[in-house]
Amino acid sequence: MLSYPVEWTKSQILRDIVQNFYDDAGASEFLSKLKKTYEPTTREVTISMKSNGFSYEWLLHMGASTKQKEPGRFAGFYGEGFKVASLCALRDYEWRIFMRSRNWAIEVCAIEADIDGTLLEQLAYTVEEGLENSPDTYLTIGNFSIDDYILLDGVILGFYFPENPLFGETIFVNDYVAIYERSKMPKPQHFPSGLKLHGDGLMYIGYQVRSAFFKPIVLCSHLFKTHDRDRKNVYLGTVLEVMLELVDMVDVKTACWLLEKLDKYWYEYPSNKRDVDSWYSLIRKLIRKIVYGESNSIYLKDFMTRNSELVVCEQPTNITMRNKKTQSLAWMKHHQPSCRLVQDGFLLMGYESIVDLCERAGGFNITRLASEDEVKLLEILKCSAKEIFSTFFEDYPDCRIIDNESSVFNGTANLIKKKAPAYNHRGFRIRYTIISIDIKKALLAKGNFANAFSTYCHELCHCFGGDTSSAFSLALTDVIAIAASNLESIRLYEALWNARIGTQNT
Repeated sequence: MLSYPVEWTKSQILRDIVQNFYDDAGASEFLSKLKKTYEPTTREVTISMKSNGFSYEWLLHMGASTKQKEPGRFAGFYGEGFKVASLCALRDYEWRIFMRSRNWAIEVCAIEADIDGTLLEQLAYTVEEGLENSPDTYLTIGNFSIDDYILLDGVILGFYFPENPLFGETIFVNDYVAIYERSKMPKPQHFPSGLKLHGDGLMYIGYQVRSAFFKPIVLCSHLFKTHDRDRKNVYLGTVLEVMLELVDMVDVKTACWLLEKLDKYWYEYPSNKRDVDSWYSLIRKLIRKIVYGESNSIYLKDFMTRNSELVVCEQPTNITMRNKKTQSLAWMKHHQPSCRLVQDGFLLMGYESIVDLCERAGGFNITRLASEDEVKLLEILKCSAKEIFSTFFEDYPDCRIIDNESSVFNGTANLIKKKAPAYNHRGFRIRYTIISIDIKKALLAKGNFANAFSTYCHELCHCFGGDTSSAFSLALTDVIAIAASNLESIRLYEALWNARIGTQNT
């Protein structure tokens, strides 16, 4: 029936019409065999191709297709495209379709059928048989505008064939996949694009364009099937599936080339175990291909020479690793700003981790017990905080001394996560028990009480959360307000601090 609930755009209709010619010729001969002409006076376009033709009976039944015996080698596979395309063309755009092959010709039309006393419009073909055998198969569409003809040109470019002018330099080609640079030719406006899939690049899946790509390259996977009848634009998760399969079919040189094209995602980790849009697994698989592939040494060496600034930053799995990561990142910012962080897969290539690099350079805190004189100063810090903040904090721990000047932190807190929740008198949840606080030796100097006091208070606030947590920020804001209302007490402790240091010096 013409009321069949399907809606196709003009580009979808033309895609399925062209697809029949494409599947007949094959990718290698498609461009040389396909002919098309347009008559502006009659508003008719004719698409033709020299072929053995086929029986028009293949066009009569839903699900019938000449492609069923070898579905992996064709752009379509459901055998209903021409029927649906004809219905939408006639009903929605008033396109008149005429087709000729072998000794037959058909014209798409509509007829009325009486079903239980109700007249319904049905899609039908007017068929002529016994004609002189035609060496060509051709299809004519009437009521076809010049804009429609321009759209047809774009639709043809949506099929994979080596001479496609959207393709630039060949990077890799075999029977299953193909990779090209993008040419300078602008892609048609109706080509796929989406929120996470945009850019001048293209991805062809099953011989048809299905996605944009953020880099100006063309990725083609011929055998991957999405099994959706409308062959709509694919989502990022499908693009990543296709690329994971594609990696298995390319050589090491191409894997290196592709990895460098994806440098935007070298430092991406999945947000959770079900993150299907993460590039992490693809980057890791490319690295494994390069490291373990045949004749890899020259390509691996060249890659590392071009990308010598890479440093691995692993995802922490416990609080100790998290603290080391925080310290090493801060150290890198001050001492190795040209380094570029990448995911843990790059360890397989031989790149060093940021933690190892920081440790080798002495960037981590080297702590020791406080000396007798330092203990007296640290007691002033503890007593001042205890008096001013009282029950705001659960513990006022002792301090150790950070002895190395290369450490980028003035202080750090050593934490243990609490098993049971606790709250202070202002309602802040205390998440961690602070075992000890490390204070940089340089802070224990005359005139430095304010810096030492603020560092100690900052570290105390970590019982509520990490530096980037909202709980930590809110607690620190309250601490600053409490300190501001107790300036007289702070000045007394500062005077005691300076006096104690003066006594030590004499």
